[in-house]
Amino acid sequence: MMRAGAILLVLNSVTLAGPYNESGVAGWVDGFFRPAPPPGSTGYTRHPDPNSIRVHPLFRGWATGYRDYMPSGSNWDPGNIWKNPFRALGPATGNLMDIVSLGDLTESELLSGILPGSITLSFGDPNRPESESIRNGRGYDFAVFENAILSLVSTPGGSIAGRTMAELAFVEVSTNGIDFARFPSVSLTAGRVGPYGTIDVTDVYNVAGKHPNADSVCTGTPFDLDDLRDHPMVQEGYVNLDDIRFIRLVDIPGNGSFSDQSTDFPDPSSYDPNSVSHFQPYSSVHPIYDAWLTFGSGGFDLEAVGVLREQQFSADINLDGRVDLEDWALFARAWQKRFGQVGYLARCDLTSPKDASVDMDDLVQFSGQWLSVEDWRIESTRYEGAL
Repeated sequence: MMRAGAILLVLNSVTLAGPYNESGVAGWVDGFFRPAPPPGSTGYTRHPDPNSIRVHPLFRGWATGYRDYMPSGSNWDPGNIWKNPFRALGPATGNLMDIVSLGDLTESELLSGILPGSITLSFGDPNRPESESIRNGRGYDFAVFENAILSLVSTPGGSIAGRTMAELAFVEVSTNGIDFARFPSVSLTAGRVGPYGTIDVTDVYNVAGKHPNADSVCTGTPFDLDDLRDHPMVQEGYVNLDDIRFIRLVDIPGNGSFSDQSTDFPDPSSYDPNSVSHFQPYSSVHPIYDAWLTFGSGGFDLEAVGVLREQQFSADINLDGRVDLEDWALFARAWQKRFGQVGYLARCDLTSPKDASVDMDDLVQFSGQWLSVEDWRIESTRYEGAL
C-alpha cells in the first residue's frame, strides 16, 4: 500500500498480547551488530544516511531471479509504477518505494473467483548443481521483507499507535518450481481493520509482512523450513527441504476471505499440565485480516527475500552473532515461562525437540554456549578491522 504523507513511527512502547512475538531479522548493520527488537518496541535502529549501512552479514544470499509474476485486481497502480518485479531481486534496502506489488482484490472480484496476486522468486542456478540453494539448517533459513510500517497515531480509520500497518502474504517453497509447499500459518486478528488499519503482529505467525521495513528501518519476517517437515509434498518427496530453489509469495486480501491453517498448531489457551502434549490444537481455522482495501501499491509489497546463514549457536537469541548479556536478558525474561504466557519467547526454548517452555534443559544449553561467537560475525569483524 502506498502511504502518502509522513511515515508513522512508534514514539511509545505498546503492549502486544499475542503469542507469536518473534523479532524480525535485521537487514542492515552500520558498524555495530544491533539486533532487531521484538514487535511493539521503540528500540529500532534507524539509518538516515544510506551510505552508513551495509547488508547484514547474517545473510549469505538473495533472490537471483523471478518468474510467474501475476499481479491481480483492477483498483490499484493505475500508472504501472509498482509492477517491476526486478525490484524484488538483490539485498533489502529498507526503502518503502523499492517494491513490487501483488495487487489487491475488491469484494466483487473475490466473489467472482479472481485469484490473488503472486510472484515466484528463484535462488541459486538450477543449471549449476554446485550453486547454493536454500536448505533446512539450524535456526531460521530465510527472511521476507515487505514495506510494513509502524503506526504513530490512533485514528478512527483503524490505526492503533504502536501496531503495524501490514499487508500479508502466504509463503510457499519448491525444489523444482512446479510443486510447492505452503507454510502453515496462524492469524488471530478478530475482524476487519480498514484500508489503513493496523494489526497486532504477535497475533500472526508464518505469514510474510509482519515486521517493519520502511523509514530507514529494515527488518524481515523469518521462516524456518523445519515447519514444513510434515507437509505432504515434503513427505512424498516432491519438495526437498535441503534444496529449495523457489519461493512463491501469494497475497492475502485482508477482508477475511482466506483462512489460516491454525489447526496444525497448539492453542495456548488449551494448556493442561496433566496431559501428555500439554496443548490441544486450535479447534478451527481463522479468517485472516489485514489492511484492506488498499490502493496505490495495492496488497502485499515485496521488497526482498534473503537467505540466512545456518545458526551455530541457538543461544544467540537476538541473532547478533554472539551469545552475551543481551541474550541472557532475553532468556531471563522468558525463564520458566511457557507458550502463551506473557514473557515467553520461542527462541529461548533452546533444546531440540522444543517443549514450548523455557526450563532447566534450556539453561544448560545456554550456559554451554556462553560467549560463543558465530563464524559469520568473526569473518565480518575481521573484514571491518575490529571485533
